[in-house]
Amino acid sequence: MDKYMSAHRAAQIVTVALIATVVTQILYMATLGGPQPADPAAGLTNADIARYFTDRWSEVAIVWTTEAVAFAAIALGGLIAMVRGGGSRLAWAAIALAGMFNLVQIGIGLSLFKPVALAGEEHTWMFWLVVGGAFWFYFLAKVFVGLAAIGFGLSLLKTNKAMAAKVVSGIAMLAGLAAVLINVGALGAGMSLIFPAGAAGTVATVFAAIAGLMAAKRSES
Repeated sequence: MDKYMSAHRAAQIVTVALIATVVTQILYMATLGGPQPADPAAGLTNADIARYFTDRWSEVAIVWTTEAVAFAAIALGGLIAMVRGGGSRLAWAAIALAGMFNLVQIGIGLSLFKPVALAGEEHTWMFWLVVGGAFWFYFLAKVFVGLAAIGFGLSLLKTNKAMAAKVVSGIAMLAGLAAVLINVGALGAGMSLIFPAGAAGTVATVFAAIAGLMAAKRSES
């Protein structure tokens, strides 16, 4: 290790940050979950949206700010690992781009969701427009996570012949391919694919983190 930061240390930071985003997303869905209709028969109304962002905003902001910090660490750590040659440079570049695009979508959420939600019923269309824009960057980030998972899987498969490494690399490549295909579809289809796109991206994130760390460690051994 040199006097600054090795690729393996950068990979460790990225791994922790990636897993942290998975945990925060699970916690968000389990405890906050987004606006829900007061009357299911009437569907989701502007009043429901405004109530959610009024009553739960402090909790939402804490989760999203935590994610913003994690995504910044992912972007920076990915760039450092890419420069220092921690396995697949293309995969680390993809991870860095994923972190950057996720910062954009989190920034849209933190800065625009609440004011647009509280703008009144006549501006409900604008709320959904902003949400759709934020999720476009969300899907794009998941595409790059999927590409990173494929890249790390290939790198690990070439450099580590241990059975555990082969299993991780295989799962990473399959999960990455699924994330790429579903999230590319979501870029065009939009919110209708949010749950399969998010699930595929989450699995790819976990295995990209594991495979990336293993590949970076192997490159310095």
